[in-house]
Amino acid sequence: MKKELLERVLCTCWWWLRRTVLTKRKRYVHSKLNSTQGRELLEDLNIKVDLVRTVPYAAREETQIDAFKWESVSDECGQEIALTEEQQRERYRAYVEDNISDELIEKQLCVIGVEKGENILTVQVRGRDIELKGRTDLLILSDIVKDNPSDVRYLPEVKLLIEVKRAVIPSSDFQALSELIALDLLVDDPVMALLTDLNGVWLFFWVSEKENDSARIHKATIQKPGFHASKNL
Repeated sequence: MKKELLERVLCTCWWWLRRTVLTKRKRYVHSKLNSTQGRELLEDLNIKVDLVRTVPYAAREETQIDAFKWESVSDECGQEIALTEEQQRERYRAYVEDNISDELIEKQLCVIGVEKGENILTVQVRGRDIELKGRTDLLILSDIVKDNPSDVRYLPEVKLLIEVKRAVIPSSDFQALSELIALDLLVDDPVMALLTDLNGVWLFFWVSEKENDSARIHKATIQKPGFHASKNL
């Protein structure tokens, strides 16, 4: 009798264990997405990415913008060591702000650097056992957050997220896409994502359409100066 009861308990425990494993929520961390995981995410969410042709901006004197200068330091042997994006976040935040300052003032927006450890772009995907987790580098949103920086978590009037890379590689697309998807789920109004090295790479992404359980995201490559698209937010 005891043996039968033990077998029944073990059987029940095994069933619950298998059920828990099979239904475990899938988690995608924005900053850790590689190409394989990125494609898997798009497939899981039934999202297609379409490339959009762009028309170059006419060359005008006021469009000439100096590229951001990434800094390095020398070690004791005189070797140059590149500072990370995180170490230069305040510098590139100020760089972005300075180049679109008139538009920010006019539209009562500001450029905010997202603190490390603040997973402001973490969201559960409705109807699916999927969690998107992490943050981005910069956000353009209402300047009301200057009064109380912790209110950034509410993403008031957010327009654009900016993922900054010293070197943009093909798999970087998926980090920007994941962040855009999360932001789009968190807010009601249309938003965009910019993936850039603040030099010659300016890649813009936005959700173009949603239908039932599928969506399409547009990707556009803007030639220098890429700030023109940001000014039209």
